[in-house]
Amino acid sequence: MTPLKIIKGTFHVKGYQPDGDSIRFRADNEAHWDFFPNAGDENKRQLRIEAIDALETHYEGYHQPMPFAIAALEKLLTLIGIKNVKYSLSVTHIVDADDASPGFLASAGMDRYKRPISFLFPGEVPLTDGAVLDINELPLEKSVNYLLLREGLVYPTFYTSTEPAVLDKFRTATKRARIAGRGLWAIDRTADFTIWDTRTIQDSVMILPKLFRRLVGFFDRYQDFKELPAYMVRQQDDLQLVGNPMPRSLASLMTIKGRRLKLKVNVEDILFSPK
Repeated sequence: MTPLKIIKGTFHVKGYQPDGDSIRFRADNEAHWDFFPNAGDENKRQLRIEAIDALETHYEGYHQPMPFAIAALEKLLTLIGIKNVKYSLSVTHIVDADDASPGFLASAGMDRYKRPISFLFPGEVPLTDGAVLDINELPLEKSVNYLLLREGLVYPTFYTSTEPAVLDKFRTATKRARIAGRGLWAIDRTADFTIWDTRTIQDSVMILPKLFRRLVGFFDRYQDFKELPAYMVRQQDDLQLVGNPMPRSLASLMTIKGRRLKLKVNVEDILFSPK
């Protein structure tokens, strides 16, 4: 079981481009970053919020349906106490906000971009700055990660390395939100949708962000829609299903007929391989 470092600090959005699954954080005690190998010397860090994937607001010039993308971000900001947010006209930057709200992160490590992969907690959660805990000691149900999944405002993203305690609680929260049609699940179309061009997935159809990013890459590179099945196979996504270690790809979990795409499993049952 990988230990997690608890770091107390403040959350920051003014002048940045946060979304529903990433935000800036400044540690009260910079020395705590030394817990992570090759952490560098920057204090105010971009965090990657563990186990969730919010709708894209600005991915390589593309976005997913903005109302739910912004809803996830605004719920995130509410949960961590950031108020009076003002967006740029393009709704890609926050130009002003009452930020620097206090809180905690719990992280076991960084991703390849040196972003601490974190569980986030508002300041009132009783955690100890600098403590090292295992996952079973962490109040997961009070984490921002869990609350966003419970409200159906983000998609889950689980990995083969995700701790069983996290997988169990977060899959249950996702399943309950999906069955109840809560939040984005009321109009999610990942399981079965027809696509015509990028406007379909930017403005009309809400799908799993990982699949959205794959499709954006396809539309930027190819002219003929008949190339999509072969393109998806070439991506060689390395994943498994919960309870079944057989290697799979995203393409193997889909059927593509013409412009109609179907995902044959529930998204909370997919385990991606960490990169």
